[in-house]
Amino acid sequence: MKSLSNVSFLLLGTVFFHLFSSTAVEAASKGKLLHGEDKGAKDEDKRYCVPKPEASDAALQKNLDWACGQGIDCSPIQPGGICGDPATVRFRAQFAMNSYYRKEGGIDSACDFSGTAQITHVDPSSEKCKYV
Repeated sequence: MKSLSNVSFLLLGTVFFHLFSSTAVEAASKGKLLHGEDKGAKDEDKRYCVPKPEASDAALQKNLDWACGQGIDCSPIQPGGICGDPATVRFRAQFAMNSYYRKEGGIDSACDFSGTAQITHVDPSSEKCKYV
C-alpha cells in the first residue's frame, strides 16, 4: 500500500510540475513576462499612471515639476535622455507621473495629480523608452 501511495505522490507531483511550467511558458509567449516590449500592449496585471486626455499642458508641467522634485530619476526625460523624445510636456509628464506612482508602490492615491491622471493597463512604452 505504501508503494501505491509513493506512486500517487510522484504522479501528482509530475502533473503539477507540467501544469505550472506550461502556464509560465504560455504567459511568457503572450508577453506577460517581457516588461512592456510591445508598444501599446495591454496587460491586465500591469498598471501605469498616465495623464488624462483633457489635462492641460500647464497642469502637466506642474505635475512634471512636482514629481521630479520628489526624488524620482528624471534624467531619462532630459534633452538627450533615453526618454527625452518626443520633448512634449505631456510625454515628459507621463514618464515622471508613472515613475512617482511606481516609487510609491503603485497605490491608487499616488496617481491622482489633482485629478489630471488616470490608471491604465495599456503600456505607454516606446521602442527606446521602456516603462516598468
